[in-house]
Amino acid sequence: LRISPLILGGLEAFSRAAAQTYEVFFQEKQLYKRLEKANFTKSSLAITAPTPSVPKKIDMPINLSPSNSDPRVFKIAAVQAEPAWLDLEGGVTKTITIINEAAANGAKVIGFPEIWIPGYPYTPFCQNFIEAAPVLKAYQANSLPLHSEQMRRIQDAVKAAGVEVVLGFSERDAGSLYMAQVTITSDGKIANHRRKIKPTHYEKTLFGDGSAQSVFNVVQTKYGRIGSLNCWEHLQPLLKAHLYTQHPQIFVGAWPPSWESKPGGNMYINSAEAWQRMSQGVSMEGAMYGIVATQVVSKEGAKKMKIFGPDGSQLTEPIDPGKEEILYADISLDRIDDVKLIADNQGNYSRYDLFHIAVHDKRAKNWHAASYENAKEQNAFNEIYGEVDNVAALGLKAVDEEV
Repeated sequence: LRISPLILGGLEAFSRAAAQTYEVFFQEKQLYKRLEKANFTKSSLAITAPTPSVPKKIDMPINLSPSNSDPRVFKIAAVQAEPAWLDLEGGVTKTITIINEAAANGAKVIGFPEIWIPGYPYTPFCQNFIEAAPVLKAYQANSLPLHSEQMRRIQDAVKAAGVEVVLGFSERDAGSLYMAQVTITSDGKIANHRRKIKPTHYEKTLFGDGSAQSVFNVVQTKYGRIGSLNCWEHLQPLLKAHLYTQHPQIFVGAWPPSWESKPGGNMYINSAEAWQRMSQGVSMEGAMYGIVATQVVSKEGAKKMKIFGPDGSQLTEPIDPGKEEILYADISLDRIDDVKLIADNQGNYSRYDLFHIAVHDKRAKNWHAASYENAKEQNAFNEIYGEVDNVAALGLKAVDEEV
């Protein structure tokens, strides 16, 4: 029996259509079975299904805006200058002058040195406590409170200039000092306030530790996600790891004055060259631009200021030793993708199944609630003082987070 090719082709097409129809019918039948188990009705698919459980925490990817692929070019600036030593008003005035100058030259992101106001206190390193006491008293008196008229003047200057600023300062909080940084966004608001988590060496005799919120040191701005580190925080592996999880695109590495290393004297790890390499390393590890800002107090320490690319390349030449100057570099965030394509240590070049860090974000309290036998008195006390703590100015809630 010979069958026409035309008829044969038609039979094959019919066979395929029948198989597809059966598959659709089978899938619909299975779907209806699942819907029946979920208490749906076939006719209306009514909303009678049980409410699904909602996880307590949903990890969502950070939306980078502008993204690592954004080709637009803008200017960033690193400040190398001598502070207005022990002069709060002079320091505020000089800060505003530098912000205005950098903005006039086209800078959109400006990084200042560590405790720029009122300068880095080398005095106790060179004198005993008795000799240094008068200077340290003046240092405390000229330190900058977070919520103060002086800080508001700086915020107003940032807003007027339309720039993003990371400012280092000695923060006075009641009777204590902290090595603080604030990120002030172009709307004049303090988007991030942090304190150096562990003052280094003799700094511990003057400054307190940063609280848990200080490890959250990256904020979103119009010109990318900006992070910040103080001095030897560059040597804190876990702090750096947590910095990278926040996906910064630019960071400010803030440093004090420095000197070159000498045999039998200043160790290499405490030299300008070593500090420069630390910031360069953070730029490479995090695939981000690095603004390295420093104070000027000696010719030897002045060559440290640099701006690094996300691949660790040096984007600027050293300026004249001992010279106060603002260093500029034109950047575009799409260079970050060049590095991320090769090694993204928060993505394709990570092993979270092997390593992770736990961040304990609990607000520390400097008081203990009084205990009353009378419930009414206890409730009244709790209403008034229940939320009082020593980092309330940060406005953050206490949570535990694992990264």
